[in-house]
Amino acid sequence: MQQRRPHSNVAVSNGGADNISREERRMERRLAKERRAAGAGKKLKRVKRSNAKYNNNALLPWLSWKRDPYVQMTLLSFGLFSLIGITTYRMFHDGGTHHMHHSQQQPDKEGEYNSDTINTGGSSTGGLLSRLRGKKYVIPESLKNMGAKERWYTDLRREYDTEILPKDDERSVAFVEAERKRQGIYTQSPYAQTPYDIHNCPSHPPDGYPMQWPVLDVTANWPTDDPNPPSHKGIYQGLCIFDYRTDLAKAERYRHKERPFVMRNDPAVARTAERWLSPGYLSKLLMGKEDTDRRTEYSPNNHFMYWVDKRPRDERRKAAKHLKDAHKKGEDVHGGFGRGDQGEMKEAMQELEELNELKIQLADAKEYQEDHEDDDEAEEEVNRLQHLVAKAKKKKNEVALENWQPPTENLRMSYSEWLKHANVTDDKLGPDNPHWYFRLIGCGAMGDHTEDGSCDKGSSEWLFDELTFFQPRTDEERPFYLIEPKKQKGIHCRFGMKGVIAENHFDLSRNAITLLGGQRRYLLGDPSQCINMNLLPRGHPSARHSAVDWSNPDLRDFPTFPKTHVNEIVMQPGDVLYLPTNWFHYIVSLELNMQCNTRSGGENINREYIGECGF
Repeated sequence: MQQRRPHSNVAVSNGGADNISREERRMERRLAKERRAAGAGKKLKRVKRSNAKYNNNALLPWLSWKRDPYVQMTLLSFGLFSLIGITTYRMFHDGGTHHMHHSQQQPDKEGEYNSDTINTGGSSTGGLLSRLRGKKYVIPESLKNMGAKERWYTDLRREYDTEILPKDDERSVAFVEAERKRQGIYTQSPYAQTPYDIHNCPSHPPDGYPMQWPVLDVTANWPTDDPNPPSHKGIYQGLCIFDYRTDLAKAERYRHKERPFVMRNDPAVARTAERWLSPGYLSKLLMGKEDTDRRTEYSPNNHFMYWVDKRPRDERRKAAKHLKDAHKKGEDVHGGFGRGDQGEMKEAMQELEELNELKIQLADAKEYQEDHEDDDEAEEEVNRLQHLVAKAKKKKNEVALENWQPPTENLRMSYSEWLKHANVTDDKLGPDNPHWYFRLIGCGAMGDHTEDGSCDKGSSEWLFDELTFFQPRTDEERPFYLIEPKKQKGIHCRFGMKGVIAENHFDLSRNAITLLGGQRRYLLGDPSQCINMNLLPRGHPSARHSAVDWSNPDLRDFPTFPKTHVNEIVMQPGDVLYLPTNWFHYIVSLELNMQCNTRSGGENINREYIGECGF
């Protein structure tokens, strides 16, 4: 480090080997003074005294490295070896594990994602040797920007796709056919004959398709509380069953006419069913890396009815605190109370229907007032109806929903925990015993506008890799079961234990439902039957659902219910049910089962019937 002596323009080193005497320094200062005087004040250059031991040319070759061939060779060799090292690392590196939730973009259509072999192309992940040796496996028909990209799932699929269950459409279709035979073949009841052959239906939907019968005849033949099929296996089936391999064009025409049907022997569906029913697969899929808590519904009996909590906030908090305190004490308490009393539902329906009618009158009165601003009577009518609506709303809270309690409790539990509840012997089942309903959700594009790109905690994005026939592909790659892929609302799976009943209701969108294991009985109703089904009206927590308990209908409170006409179908592994917009469905789980569905837009067809019911 250099120092400048006080009052001196000369800088010197402080650690030199040749120390300068005091007289020499004085001489230097005098000379400097004389030079400044001779220069007429011109600023002199700073003088740096360097150490004598460094006054040699030892560093000169390094300072002139550009001209030294040895230095040049050394640097060149270092660069080449670095390049070779990095390249070698990348060749042997397998690319790591990249988690790609679902994309916030539309799925790309790229050929390398439709291969049944390992990825040998120019993938952006994984090294060359890694791909050549099969370490980076690309799941057949997976989407680039949707589905699961975690290493554990890719490894699991690679094991089953290449070793345990390699692709073989004939084997997979034969597997689901054998499952149906094992479960039993259902036939039409002698009292439910149709003018068309349900296994060889006409090319176009015939008039009156599908046939329907009085609901009480259907439930008398096979009570809904009984999950065991009648010994004769005869049911009131009116739906056509199409074979994907031979009847695809015919099914397309039925779908175009918005008529329900069942599709069988689709190789893609059969492959998924075979894989899910393969011993150990679901355990690895749901009890391994993904053994996380998911949505589960609890009911004190076998009836499950969808609901939206419309209680005041303080009342909801009070109920939640009661449950929390009870659980802390170790009490086995639940917040689900079953579907509710039919008589109380009838009273609630009357109050809500009165409120909804007043709302309609108020809307009409306001519209008239806007067109007649100077009409004092119109203004008085609006004020009168507003008063009545406010009074009816208060009565709704005090009377209509006074005794309402949540039909089910929404919980979260792992698949393994649910399985302990669900996989029990028949002596522990029964309509009055607790039941649990397990759910999986693949968000897909539903999570595009959420902060973390998810529509549900612990969502299962691998459903888009498992159920490739429900992928939202567009144009010529659009799956048969999706009409409007861009309007898809994810993939939803529900695992039901034996005896579970999902109450009768309708949805405002078309539905594609597949069964991948077990059996489910569906009772279906045309939208024209809405007026007889006694639906809980708008404003009720379970609106769109029938107030009637189909297992034990109260015909005194609901005298129109016997006029309802329905048909039924038992879905088995590999089946896909196409259910048009606004069709009613009542579901009974006949054994432990796995059902998945997806929705893709809706039609305005049959809206007049739904409108008559207040929706």
